[in-house]
Amino acid sequence: MFETEAFLIKSYEVLYFMGNISFLTGTNATATRSIDEAIYQLENTSVLFLNSWNRVPKNLKKAARTSGEAMVYLDHIVNEIMRSRDYLKSSSIYKGSPLKNLLDVHKGIALSPVTRIEQANIEATGPGNGILPNPGSPITMERLLNKIKHRRHDYANFRVGQNNEHTFIITVDKPNQQPDSIVEFVVRDFCDHCTSISAII
Repeated sequence: MFETEAFLIKSYEVLYFMGNISFLTGTNATATRSIDEAIYQLENTSVLFLNSWNRVPKNLKKAARTSGEAMVYLDHIVNEIMRSRDYLKSSSIYKGSPLKNLLDVHKGIALSPVTRIEQANIEATGPGNGILPNPGSPITMERLLNKIKHRRHDYANFRVGQNNEHTFIITVDKPNQQPDSIVEFVVRDFCDHCTSISAII
């Protein structure tokens, strides 16, 4: 096998962490029973992923395995919080609620408008090199949850900061399938805020 082919295969394995749609089938991960368990497991998989990524040489096989699990936990968390939000809205008690207050906190950065080329470049830069092509603007937790829920599963990436913070970068389309935005958030910060939300839902 040529070295280039081997690199591409390994890169594909790492990209497994970044939103491959197969993560949503539930065939390779046990369904979580609660949002608290999902948050706990998302934190764990992020740590395991970083440990695998930071090894010399990188343990890409383990990184790919933990990444698939991470996507299942992430989607579970998003769905549970949005379900609680929708329930409060349907009951006309969302405005002024503790949940709304927490969902109004800025927890991500979004760049919009963007082009399809800019979205594709998020993945094309290679695993670990994810960065917004231009400065974005802060978005609330509620908007971040919506972005995560409607993310594309082909253009995504991540980066590891100087303090080993794990930042996830996703791309989002509008309902008409046109490019909407590119969004980034720090996984640990996201989990910490979800823990606060979990305590009140």
